[in-house]
Amino acid sequence: MNNLQVTSNSERIELKNEGGYVYLMIEADKENNWLYYKWRGFLLMEELKKGYNKILEVLESQKLQRALADHANIVGPWNEANEWLVNEWTPRANKLGLKYLAINTAGDLFSNISLELFLINNKNSYYTTQVFDTLEEAKSWLRKVS
Repeated sequence: MNNLQVTSNSERIELKNEGGYVYLMIEADKENNWLYYKWRGFLLMEELKKGYNKILEVLESQKLQRALADHANIVGPWNEANEWLVNEWTPRANKLGLKYLAINTAGDLFSNISLELFLINNKNSYYTTQVFDTLEEAKSWLRKVS
């Protein structure tokens, strides 16, 4: 899996796997002043790490304190990433000043279980996380906390 590709233009970044499938799209939403990212498909550990590191890069470069995570199109579990997310990603997100994270959940039971385990174990975050059933509910909450 060393052939992961990153393509970007000025507004959107797409991460692709070896087969050219876009598994993550990241966009700095300048109108709303938040970071939007959308995961797709069955995610491998290497893809998750690469994706979450890229998310941190964009948060830092755009000086954003709010993020909207779209999990609606994730398929399958991603539990193996939880320890890394809690111990590596969250402290870095804290340091960058992430304040609010809205998550639109997947329709996939295994993905939702992975998310629940992450939330239970992510005790050291300085940011507030809320989970929503729809993207519109998540956007509405992020607008209120601006």
